[in-house]
Amino acid sequence: MSLGLTTLFCYWFSIHLTLFLWLSTVMRSALHCLLLFSALWTLSFCGTRQFHVVNVKKEWDDAQQYCSTVFTDLATIDSQEEMDNLKVALNGAAGNFWIGLKQKVDNTDSWIWSDGIDDSYNNWTPGQPDSLNSEKCVMLRSVDEYKWHNADCSIQNLFICYKDLVPLVLITAKKTWREALSYCRENHVDLVSVHTEEIQRRVEAVIKVASTDNVWVGLRHTCSLSFWFWVSGNYICYQNWAPGNGTGEEDCSGVDRSGAVQSKSKQWISLLETQTLNFICVDKV
Repeated sequence: MSLGLTTLFCYWFSIHLTLFLWLSTVMRSALHCLLLFSALWTLSFCGTRQFHVVNVKKEWDDAQQYCSTVFTDLATIDSQEEMDNLKVALNGAAGNFWIGLKQKVDNTDSWIWSDGIDDSYNNWTPGQPDSLNSEKCVMLRSVDEYKWHNADCSIQNLFICYKDLVPLVLITAKKTWREALSYCRENHVDLVSVHTEEIQRRVEAVIKVASTDNVWVGLRHTCSLSFWFWVSGNYICYQNWAPGNGTGEEDCSGVDRSGAVQSKSKQWISLLETQTLNFICVDKV
């Protein structure tokens, strides 16, 4: 099946599965837009993050504190598509802009985003990063087509924040899958559906502090129809199954099965729903 047909099928299946199961409606992403305020640009992309350029200069630490107080955090950019969208929306705006990437404390050769996501994507200016002992924070430079440049964290720059449109919260109480689903729907929005690679990366950041080896997500198996689905109604277009899980026939002779993410490998596994685990809810925006 071609990529276009696969996408169309996933979209069609998701809608019909939602209607069939009478599940909650999937949260809709924002459309591309660019709004200009006195000291703030709001850059909204299709995805789970809404970016805000703050037109006030601050040191990196002060910028990060501002973003975490007013929005979610300094900008995390973890794909080329997201970087390309940001460049288009900035539309040639001049200056240097702090983002949330900073050198790891215990490793001068490694970088981490301020929201805890590991640095799996980068867009460094050629020759960067350099001066690793003194330049521990990262900015976008308009003169380099918004490529990344490490710099002294005490420099005052404009900065880019992001607001999480699908905020995740790890619940460390141990519950069965059904109890976890009820808890999320009563106190937040729903169990998380990991239907994109972007959300997978964010789940990986959240479960770093989990107290159980596996963590419940909104993945469910139906024996009557013999397939897995997300409780949000999304068909499983993106997959991250551990070997031997999710792709074969499930044992439907006893307790129903649900999906969890392994805290160490970050892959998905099939478990009996009666196990008690930590779980991840989608929080209210």
